Amino acid sequence: MDRIGFIGLGRMGYPMASHLLKAGFAVCAYDVRQPPVDDLARLGAVPAESPRDVAAASDVIVVMVVSDEQTQEVVTGKGGLLENARPGMVILLCSSLRPSTVRELSGLAQQRGVAVLDAPVTGGEQGAVDATLNFIGGGDEEVFGRITPVLARMGSHWTLVGPVSSGQVVKTVNNVLLWTTLAATREVLELAEQEGVTPDQVRQGMEFAPANNRWLREWWSLGSAPWIAKDLTNALAIAEEVGAQMPAAAVARELLRGWESPKQPASGPE
Repeated sequence: MDRIGFIGLGRMGYPMASHLLKAGFAVCAYDVRQPPVDDLARLGAVPAESPRDVAAASDVIVVMVVSDEQTQEVVTGKGGLLENARPGMVILLCSSLRPSTVRELSGLAQQRGVAVLDAPVTGGEQGAVDATLNFIGGGDEEVFGRITPVLARMGSHWTLVGPVSSGQVVKTVNNVLLWTTLAATREVLELAEQEGVTPDQVRQGMEFAPANNRWLREWWSLGSAPWIAKDLTNALAIAEEVGAQMPAAAVARELLRGWESPKQPASGPE
């Protein structure tokens, strides 16, 4: 398990891969953009020209791309991972995906003797930079146990919650709770300001209240967050697949379109 492949060197993937290099793993890296591959190669990674080449050089492959479609292309497309699949190889899907996508890819990989685990992350870009990500795992318990040394170099917490795709279910729950809470928090802070009470005053008054939440504590911290719409659209697609109703998620998606964090006053929070 010392040979690690890494596909997707974006704002989270690049620091995750660099942590693996610093830990002494042999890392073979691929991205559709060449500059981050070249940058990682200067740190000691082996650049690859396709996911297929990554598979040839790796025992565990971390996939950290943007969407279900990109993940499917990486795993099963032309030049994809399964073209060079070997029994015993592990594919770790760390993107936020639909559970049905994970199950489909797992079934195809099993035909080649390859294990698929889903391990979407929480912690955001800063968690990737600080190696404090939380991995929510789904898949075979024995395989998950074998790859925990890899997770330990990229994060500080990891939990196997159930069979393959379970991690994506829990990550979706997290996303919906996170963003619906953000939408509600913005509404009530705007209401408070209409009554002359600032967000800082609300935060102080809510410190020991049962409805205190992350957004009240960190109101100035989020910045632009284009992934909100993606997360909620994904959740609604999952709900449609299983016939569930998620009106709060649908409303939150509309309320948070084009979200930009409010500007912090010059004096800052008290």
